[in-house]
Amino acid sequence: MNVSKTLTLNAVALSVSGMLLTPAIAQEREAPLEEVIVTGVPQPTSKLESTMSVTAINAEDVTNFAPRSTAEIFRNVPGVQAESSSGDANANIKVRGLPISSGGARYLSLQEDGFPVMLVGDAAFATADSWLRFDTTIGSVQSIRGGSASTQAANAPGGIINFISKTGEQAGGSVGLTLGLDYDSLRLDIENGGDLGGDWTYHIGGFYRSGEGPRAASDDIEEGFQVKATVAKTFDKGSLKFHLKHLDDEVPTYLPIPAQYSGGSTFSELGTNFGDGTLFLNTTDFAPRRDGIAAVQGDGFEAQMTSFALAADYDFNDVLSGAVKYRTASTEGNFASPFPANTFVDGAAGPSVEIVYFDTEVNDVGNDFADVSLSADFGSVIVKAGIALVDQTISTTWNFNQYYRRLDGNLSVFDQGDSIGGVLYGNPAFGNCCTRAYDFEIEGSAPYVSVSGNFGENLSWDASYRKDNYDVTGSFQESTVLVPLDVNGDGVIAANEQAVPTLGAARRADYDTDFDSWSIGVNYALNDNMALFANVSEGGAISSPDRVTGSLRDDGSILSESAYSTVEQTEIGFKYRGDIASFYVTYFDADTEESRQFEVTSQTLRGNTFSASGFELEGDLLFSNGFGVKGSLTLTDSEITSGANAGNTPRRQADYIFNVTPHYSADMWDTGINFVGTDEVFVQDNNSLKFDSYITANLFFNYRFNDKLSVSLNANNLFDEVGFTEGEEGAAFIGDFVRIRPINGRTTSATLRYSF
Repeated sequence: MNVSKTLTLNAVALSVSGMLLTPAIAQEREAPLEEVIVTGVPQPTSKLESTMSVTAINAEDVTNFAPRSTAEIFRNVPGVQAESSSGDANANIKVRGLPISSGGARYLSLQEDGFPVMLVGDAAFATADSWLRFDTTIGSVQSIRGGSASTQAANAPGGIINFISKTGEQAGGSVGLTLGLDYDSLRLDIENGGDLGGDWTYHIGGFYRSGEGPRAASDDIEEGFQVKATVAKTFDKGSLKFHLKHLDDEVPTYLPIPAQYSGGSTFSELGTNFGDGTLFLNTTDFAPRRDGIAAVQGDGFEAQMTSFALAADYDFNDVLSGAVKYRTASTEGNFASPFPANTFVDGAAGPSVEIVYFDTEVNDVGNDFADVSLSADFGSVIVKAGIALVDQTISTTWNFNQYYRRLDGNLSVFDQGDSIGGVLYGNPAFGNCCTRAYDFEIEGSAPYVSVSGNFGENLSWDASYRKDNYDVTGSFQESTVLVPLDVNGDGVIAANEQAVPTLGAARRADYDTDFDSWSIGVNYALNDNMALFANVSEGGAISSPDRVTGSLRDDGSILSESAYSTVEQTEIGFKYRGDIASFYVTYFDADTEESRQFEVTSQTLRGNTFSASGFELEGDLLFSNGFGVKGSLTLTDSEITSGANAGNTPRRQADYIFNVTPHYSADMWDTGINFVGTDEVFVQDNNSLKFDSYITANLFFNYRFNDKLSVSLNANNLFDEVGFTEGEEGAAFIGDFVRIRPINGRTTSATLRYSF
């Protein structure tokens, strides 16, 4: 499929039809106020006037989409393909066909109030979404794809998604209680904001939740809370904001499960239900850490994060202004989830599974971000120069034990070899590879400059440049020493404890790297409602050091081709925004040169070059009778351009993804249904095995008893659609066992909310 060539006329036709539809719709409805875009742009702008593709989703729409995880929110951002089947942590997220070679989100920066959650988006077992939560303290979600994202943030050549907090400018608050109707879930959301006096405002809130998560579990393994506070002041010559956040949240984390290949693109269940089944062990995993034996309970991700941030700007005079941003975050956690290493038929006992339990302590992934800049406004030209500083720690400890379970619907315990009680302390299925320790520090500085301005009344432009410089130091231990060890602490070194992997000799990391990023964009206003835009950009993303240890020399230096990845991107588009309709179409083209990095599930180094091109289409139509529809469609033609799989489509890359939400609003109630769809995808780069396309439907109904009290009903995956996002095997014969990660089945919830 060559999207670039075959769909150009369709895109043009759609843009024209969007303009022609507008006069046929009643004109009396007023357009909502357009949100100021502050994410990833040199200067605040509007969606119509920006020189790149930007999107803003208000908090009410996010709630209506009925997301069960942070990554599910991103499915409604144009251009973003979020594999949201992992739960509220460890999601794989790609943008505009940029590849996922080792998991996470390498080219996309996830942010809160303009601060990245993590410098790198694909550290093993520590992806940025794992510490990012949406609640009623969030006012909107903004996104930029391509363009100046490469120069306005670190490691963001593909784009930025930014959660923007409420500041209390609108006084009031709410208390909401959400209950799962067909799954065990309880959640309490509280928020309040208003005037503190003296031009100060505040907003404080958060959530508490408890339950099993969207898949069946024997314990309440989804339990935790978040508290956030923002204090802001606006004065004649500037503004000041303080942000505080504390997150302590445990969530289930879903990895692939065993299944049987049935031919074509179909798979059969193998003792575990696709919609709500797991391999969760419901046991205590004893893991030899650096400071002793840890007893890890629960199958999921424990996330702890405490952060403090400030942002200030000041106008020195009519020309010169300055801005300062700083955030410090203490971030840690623990990843624990079962992965099916081998599936086999064990005689009369039937299908059985050898599980490697991914138990990783995230000791420290805290960071500090700072940014200082000066701007000079010369009327038709604004010049901004500054420097961004970052200090990112990546410290993790891996301990993978091995478990044995029957795929009989009950995950019955059995023994094989030296295992006792179904457990073997070590991971021979992975060659005892994975008792590891990583301790890295990344120190970075990035001077940058941007120039923006206007030629006449219709043409606006911007250009920006950034120089990223990074110094990586630290050590890592990947070799193991097998020793007898009383792991479970029962006073006996049993048969399953005779050859326990422990940390071996340490190696060092000591290298530096740098790369250039730049962006040039223009916007031409055809009239007050229509504009054309174009930009070209190039940016880099530093490799997470735990992914590239195979490319480190004995002295700690790194092979240059592994230090960072680069993306070159071009886009051109059309924008229309009217009173009751809007339409945006963007053609994009991107080339990616990816560094070699390690993938734990396949135990391989991956890295290639890629090309991708396609269209983003986004629209919103509001009729006078209460009906409306909004949505987006992304068409992508992506190709591997080097290596053994050159000419193939990158794994798990869909030719199309879309979301569309028809909705209706009356005086006291509103309803709608959010459809999210994806095309079929190849499971791996060899382009043999495929996953089918699928569409999920997410229903919402809100009823307002009065101005203060309301009730909402939400259904996620209303029709219990079966779909798959990830698989380990690239090829299979009918009857073969495979390992695949399915989407969650139907979950419904009800919310009672009191506003004040």
